[in-house]
Amino acid sequence: MITFPEWIYRQSGALPFRLKKDKLEVLLISSRKGKRWVIPKGIVEPGMSGPASAANEAAEEAGIEGRMSAHALGTYCRDKWGGTCEVEVFPMRVTREHVDWPESSIRKRQWLACEDAALQVRNKALEKIIKSLPEALDKPQVMADFDEGIVETPRKLLYLFRHAKSSWDNPSLDDFDRPLAPRGEAASKSMARYFELADVHPDLVLCSPSARTRATLANVRAALGSPGSVKFDDALYHAGSATLMDFLRAVPTDLGSVMVIGHNPGLESLAHRLVGDGDSDEIAKMRSKFPTAALAILVLPAGGWSEIGRGSCKLHSFVVPRDLE
Repeated sequence: MITFPEWIYRQSGALPFRLKKDKLEVLLISSRKGKRWVIPKGIVEPGMSGPASAANEAAEEAGIEGRMSAHALGTYCRDKWGGTCEVEVFPMRVTREHVDWPESSIRKRQWLACEDAALQVRNKALEKIIKSLPEALDKPQVMADFDEGIVETPRKLLYLFRHAKSSWDNPSLDDFDRPLAPRGEAASKSMARYFELADVHPDLVLCSPSARTRATLANVRAALGSPGSVKFDDALYHAGSATLMDFLRAVPTDLGSVMVIGHNPGLESLAHRLVGDGDSDEIAKMRSKFPTAALAILVLPAGGWSEIGRGSCKLHSFVVPRDLE
């Protein structure tokens, strides 16, 4: 059974509400299969707070916008992906509903009186959280959040992905043309599953044009969604950290995330050079070894791509195929 890094099991959710004719109402949405009523929720995105991530999920899953409170109403647990996800729930005062939204084809919405909404959900802890909403809205610090709102610009993300293990079975092949080994095929497909669950959807993929990097990309391409563009460049083949840094500093400022699929030692050197902060255990793990098909997720400095430099990034997580076995 595949297990996943701990951060994937940390989620945040929005409890959308409105006052209609002085009556408090809560918005619920149908689950993907339409069998349950739930709240918008998802993993806490790298570089974002719980409330901001919840607001993103509310826009995508429920087609709503609003003001978030930084004060959580509580947490509940749900079984998923072979483990237990803990969902922290934040109240959201809805200010706008869209007729069409990204998941409108698979989800329905319904506004219910607070007490009725609590009865519709199947999770007892979530039911209790919904019932606590009226009392929470009586607290001045919670209401002050709705006046100020949470203004948070998502930080830009860099995914450093080393190609999967290549084959040496044909010694006559040039290094550039070596394909993936069976172990590399399996590892890259495991990482694809991780990408899907962790919402790894880069706006741009910078990929070395070698056979093994192209094959690695092919195995994860579907899980990445639809990147804005994929760029192959001969200069990325065995590029050193300085060359990779030049590529990243030239990334358009409006792009929120970039994935580099490349080779060691350049990719590993770049990761070591950029990381200045983050989880100490994850940093130690990354610095000990950057194996094939490993992924480092870095949060960029506030200035974005042009501000990338030594020690400027925070390591959010470091995942290797062995973690997923």
